[in-house]
Amino acid sequence: MAILLTERESTVLKLLAEGYDNKKIASLLFLSEYTVRDYVSSLMIKLRAKNRTQVVASAFRWGLLS
Repeated sequence: MAILLTERESTVLKLLAEGYDNKKIASLLFLSEYTVRDYVSSLMIKLRAKNRTQVVASAFRWGLLS
């Protein structure tokens, strides 16, 4: 089963993996914190993760991050 991410979800994922919080990600991408929160929630659903740490760990496991 392949996990399909949008371009923006992939960008948010990379920034999560670098340790940025929602506020910093929002600032870097010119988005609201609420929008970033929605992207993180979407990533959690797609990667079946319960928190941000699991999102990043699952992304490495699935080869979405290297």
